[in-house]
Amino acid sequence: MKKRIFITLFIVFVFLLFIQQKEQWTSVFRVTDQPDVLMKGNHGVTLTVDLSFGREDVDEWITKLEKPYPLLFLDAQWIKRSPLIVKKIKEKNIPVGLLGQESKNYEENLDLLKTEIEIFQSEFGVVPLWYRTKDHSFPEPLKQQVWDSKINMVSSSINWTTGNPPTIQKGDIVSAALHKKTRVVFKELNAFQKAHPFVSIEETLFGYKTQTKTFP
Repeated sequence: MKKRIFITLFIVFVFLLFIQQKEQWTSVFRVTDQPDVLMKGNHGVTLTVDLSFGREDVDEWITKLEKPYPLLFLDAQWIKRSPLIVKKIKEKNIPVGLLGQESKNYEENLDLLKTEIEIFQSEFGVVPLWYRTKDHSFPEPLKQQVWDSKINMVSSSINWTTGNPPTIQKGDIVSAALHKKTRVVFKELNAFQKAHPFVSIEETLFGYKTQTKTFP
């Protein structure tokens, strides 16, 4: 009789643990409870990099990149053009999100986001957890589309596109641009990384550390 009670209690405990973990897992994917854009946290400072252009210089930067890694927002077409660099990103387990095009393009092509997600998923084996457009703008139809895809929208509180590194404060999400025409100098970016104790976006938003998922 005691053995049956013990087994029953154990099963209940496992079930409750599963429910709790499931709720925590869901909350990680659905950071907001409506289609909102995240721009700032409360705890640390996170460095993100918008990457849509570059080969040799980007390859060298990724090769020398050390922890704590920035969150890389990768353009879908850049992903297709740069298989060897993407392989290196996966090997180093650098966190990545999906970088979209200019927001106006999604009004002209309703299937564009779906195509970009498919490219990202084909390379990384998962749907992106984080997404932003190149101009950090999110028209309402696009916001709903991203929300329906269970992806979190992230802009930034500081958008560093050129010139000297910005001044930062607690809770900032910094984006550094690596585009063809708008581009941060790698020497400045490296110095900026070394000058500040950046943390993951999860820590900046929620105040706790997470273990990064290893890509397949």
